[in-house]
Amino acid sequence: MQLRSVRVLAAFALAVMGLALAACARGRVSPESLTTWESRYVPAAQCRPVVSLDATPAAGYAGGKGRLVVRLDTFGASAPAPHGWIVLSPLLPRDTVAQPMVRLEDAAGQPTPFFASLMFGRYVLGSRASGYEGRTDTVTVRAGATDTVTVALEEYADALRNRHNCRPRGFRRAGESACVTEQITTVLVLDRARDMASPRFRFGIGLPNGDSTAVHIVDDERICERAAHLYGLGTGPPRRVVVADAGNLFVVYDPFEPVGHGDLNQWLILDKRWRVLARMVL
Repeated sequence: MQLRSVRVLAAFALAVMGLALAACARGRVSPESLTTWESRYVPAAQCRPVVSLDATPAAGYAGGKGRLVVRLDTFGASAPAPHGWIVLSPLLPRDTVAQPMVRLEDAAGQPTPFFASLMFGRYVLGSRASGYEGRTDTVTVRAGATDTVTVALEEYADALRNRHNCRPRGFRRAGESACVTEQITTVLVLDRARDMASPRFRFGIGLPNGDSTAVHIVDDERICERAAHLYGLGTGPPRRVVVADAGNLFVVYDPFEPVGHGDLNQWLILDKRWRVLARMVL
């Protein structure tokens, strides 16, 4: 446990400490705030593949085959993605007998489109490039036709933060609880909370002494709503958070929409009077 605590202390070198009073922040959530926020997070157009259908039949593709041209671009500048590769797999497993999986890799000095001759039908297109988040799309190959599919890849950091809204946002929606209590999601928070509540950690960053023997997950909606409001700095849509009760501390984390600081995420430590003891990044 001591070694783990040392590692945690080192990871929290960027901790932002303070005793900012937060007693007035009640964090009550209105029904309207749960239903109106999604309209502000519209996915970018490049989140979807762009398909250009060739109206001219392709010559030399007898027997139900067609040709697919795949272009890997990057978000924003639409420049070709370097060092890319694609995998095309029939959508229905039974079709792999007629058309095995195809894997193509960019071996040229300059990025070029990929060309694949395939049996007609629907395919799962997996696209990858070095330094970019991979993605999976569904495409259709038409018999006797050559069609072009342009796929835009996000830089890894942008995809991690979902800056282009390609993934559904994880803020709180109508009918959802403010408390996240599912075991698979709370394991990490419980582990962190036990470390943060340990005497070694408390002493290392100046937290008050307390009992760390009974850390548990909170399921009280009033506590979670208020903790979520403080975690999100009182701005943005309502959140769903994991709140761990660590004796005289609350440890708060949003596993779905964490507040980011560069490549790291914010963890919040509160006392039982709702004072912010630390905002840490990990």
